[in-house]
Amino acid sequence: RGPSHRSQRMARRFWPIAGRIRHGATLGLYSPAMPSLTVIDMFAGAGGLSLGFEQAGFDPMLGTDSDERAVAAYADNFPDARAVPADIVDLSGKDLLDMAELSSCTAVIGGPPCAAFSVAGLRRQSDKRRALVAEFARIVFEVRPAYFVLENVPGILQPWARGIVEAFRRDMKRAGYQLADPWLLDAADFGVPQRRRRVFMVGARYGSRLPVAPAPAGTPPPTARDALGDLEPLEWKTLKSNGEQIGPLGPASAYASSLRSRSPVITGCGRVRHTPDIAKRFENAPLGTSEPISRFFRLHPDRPAPTIRAGTLNDHGSHTAPRPIHYAFPRCITVREAARLQSIPDWFRVDRTKWRGFMQVGNAVPPLLACVVGNAIRRAATGESA
Repeated sequence: RGPSHRSQRMARRFWPIAGRIRHGATLGLYSPAMPSLTVIDMFAGAGGLSLGFEQAGFDPMLGTDSDERAVAAYADNFPDARAVPADIVDLSGKDLLDMAELSSCTAVIGGPPCAAFSVAGLRRQSDKRRALVAEFARIVFEVRPAYFVLENVPGILQPWARGIVEAFRRDMKRAGYQLADPWLLDAADFGVPQRRRRVFMVGARYGSRLPVAPAPAGTPPPTARDALGDLEPLEWKTLKSNGEQIGPLGPASAYASSLRSRSPVITGCGRVRHTPDIAKRFENAPLGTSEPISRFFRLHPDRPAPTIRAGTLNDHGSHTAPRPIHYAFPRCITVREAARLQSIPDWFRVDRTKWRGFMQVGNAVPPLLACVVGNAIRRAATGESA
């Protein structure tokens, strides 16, 4: 797949972005003349990390995840890539390369489930999800990409996870990779209207240039109103049963404009039906504070959102994550509104159910943050100056 193929796909996906997003200089969007850069995404979910790398000029060739519903969303969002529902422990590097129709790739990327390392979680030593970091290392060893990127929550750097991280770094060095110090990045520093700190462990095969950590944009992040204000007119429209809405939308900020789709149909707009007493409590909660009983946070229109959380699937308790309360309406935000706060564009599809849709959005790496990381890998791979 050469530059011409990527140019056509990018034109379809990213027509609103160029010249319109406030932090466009930070994005460093691809040039059609770039050589083809290929990426395999492990623990891909619906594809937030893949989308950011695609925005940075990479070709996502394969996305895999053990959650079949998330893989179905990935297939919708990346029709030119293979989407494979599978557990990483059942896959070999050769399997992945064969499915991607590659002999090697530029980068293996992925975010092993973060709940096992979350400060807000239980952090059980017996949590099998911790072993998935070692499985990611095994895949990197077997695929032999030029680069790898492992994403996770800041808790992975805490003392209780030190042994896992040290073993991962040791294994990667033995496999022939040099490693950067972990990158601790906040999405709000890179144009995302959300305070979301994430760790990126980055490595380059010996002989390849080691990427340099991206510097913050140095400008204020978009606010919740920047992200959601143009969606407010949908509040008084009748919903379709599948949660779709038809515009028109209201006036858009530069940030919202960058995420809009050509299509008038907007998915993921299904609203939660709260009882009158809950709606009253939400309405009385001061902006920018947690509602006392539910502990749900009410967004402040003039500030970025707090971290959007995901919840868990059946195998880990079927917990629904706390969903922020809208700043203008006495209800929790919709899946599409959560996607806006994650810098996920309106054309991007997630599961049509509220629970799984919100989980897929909450699990995603914000594409704008992923794009910044992808740019750093691309510059190292191509020899571009920072």
